[in-house]
Formats: sequence, structure tokens, C-alpha cells
Amino acid sequence: MIADTINQKIAEALKAKDVIRLSTLRLLSSAFNYERITKQHELSEEEEIVVVKRETKKRVEAMEAIRLAQGKQSSSDSATLEKRLEQEKKELDILKEYLPEEIGEEELHNRFRRWDK
Repeated sequence: MIADTINQKIAEALKAKDVIRLSTLRLLSSAFNYERITKQHELSEEEEIVVVKRETKKRVEAMEAIRLAQGKQSSSDSATLEKRLEQEKKELDILKEYLPEEIGEEELHNRFRRWDK
């Protein structure tokens, strides 16, 4: 289960003093706990993936909002927004590690052709 892996990775990030990874994984763990309490049962792996996807969507939306704000801010505020954008990107990359690999349309067609033969 993803939640078990996350708990192990939290301990590793803590030892490595990887602040961004640690905070991202703690937020994800919190999201799992919230979902488990809401649903009143242990989450299946599919439900955990839904939670990870929801968290990745939040990061993508935050990055879009930051990009919009960058166009409206002064140069001094732009540096702050750039740091925030970089942090969101790092968090997004960390979260993507826990999503199943998505295959492209071309790969899907290739697999179907091999199966069809």
C-alpha cells in the first residue's frame, strides 16, 4: 500500500534532512488519514491513488495561479513567486513518484497490436 511506503519515506527524508520531501510526504500522509477517517475504512490502493492524484492536481493549480500572479507583480515580488513556483514543482515531482506509470496512446496501440496477433 502507498501509505505504508509513504511512512517509510518520511523516516528516510527526516534522516536525510530533505525538508521539501518531508513536508510533501507529511501532507500526503495527512491527506490519506483524512480520507480514511471520512470513509471510515482502510483505503484500498485505488483510493490512495485517487488521493495522490487530487494532491497533484492541487499543485498543478497552484503553479497555474502563481504563473498568473507573476504577470501582475513587481520584480521584487516576482522572485518570491519564482521560489514558490519552484517549490510547487518539486512537490509535484515527489507526488508523481507515487502514481502508476501512465502509458501514451502510441504505446497503448503497440500493446494492443501485439496482443491482437
